[in-house]
Amino acid sequence: MQLIQIAFCVLLTLAATAAEPVHVIVAPVKPDNPRNSEAAIIPLSEGRLLLGWTEFYAGNGADHGPARLAGKISKDRGRTWGDQYTLVENDGGCNVMEVNFLRLKDNSIALFYCQKNTEDSDCRVMMRVSKDEGATFGGTKQLSEAGKYTGLTNGRCIRLKTGRILLEAWEKGDSYVYLSDDDGATWRESQRIKPEQGSWEPACIELKDGRVLMLTRTGMGGQYQSFSSDGGEHWTEPQLSDLKGTAAPVSLSRVPSTGDLLAVWNHNPGAGHRTPLTAALSKDEGKTWGSFRNIEEAPGDAWAYPAVTWVKDEALVTYFNYTGGLSLQLKILPEAWFYESVTP
Repeated sequence: MQLIQIAFCVLLTLAATAAEPVHVIVAPVKPDNPRNSEAAIIPLSEGRLLLGWTEFYAGNGADHGPARLAGKISKDRGRTWGDQYTLVENDGGCNVMEVNFLRLKDNSIALFYCQKNTEDSDCRVMMRVSKDEGATFGGTKQLSEAGKYTGLTNGRCIRLKTGRILLEAWEKGDSYVYLSDDDGATWRESQRIKPEQGSWEPACIELKDGRVLMLTRTGMGGQYQSFSSDGGEHWTEPQLSDLKGTAAPVSLSRVPSTGDLLAVWNHNPGAGHRTPLTAALSKDEGKTWGSFRNIEEAPGDAWAYPAVTWVKDEALVTYFNYTGGLSLQLKILPEAWFYESVTP
């Protein structure tokens, strides 16, 4: 009996430990690597995970500096990561940025990213496909027109229940999506939306009633929201949502066990810095938001470009911070963390 009690206590201790948040600096900056940022994660076969991000390998880490897409593999749900390798070498005039992954119907993996050829006039949306679980990626397919500055944001791209793929994009203050009904073989643009002062870096999620919610970054007090009732083809007039904050992008996902929506963004109305990094839940499909809780809030720092991947009952949240260099961070948060009461 005593052995059983001891074993039970050990199990309880392990369970409590597993439920604690885990913080990993998954790609720290180095003297010849001034910035690691804009990441995404996709589950692979055999329980592995593929992390992709933008690795700036020269310059000072400016958005148009030299960068490639790098990757690492984890076999333990993100606690440790293997050796770094190159997903896409820099084939742009400036860099390649903004990793987005999606599993295709034939079980291959689509990688969407930006090929930035100039600082502000030519940025192209590109697609590559891996048929070997992310070890290599094939030739490029160009989705956007040349000679335009078309942007993506990391950790986007969704598949609707109908099978349609939506890839969120922006250009000149317009937010919209690329749509594909043939699993990425062909693409077309949706209607564009543009609040009074413009919007950028949209994030989409399918609602339970079949509509699609789009949230967009603005400089007008927070995330603006728009809805589509036809699978992303057309969008309602954008309106300010309850997710107030500075001009920075949001990540949208759905909590696996509850079905609630999770938003992660910089909740700081009126501020000029990207701090704190906040999580909020919606139990009514985005009508209202609650359970606000800061993921990061240290004074003097800032955090940007969050992306969330759910692995069973854990949210793997990637982002980068500013203090001490632009290093890529990973925080692993159990579902329960988002529902815990926070003492003021």
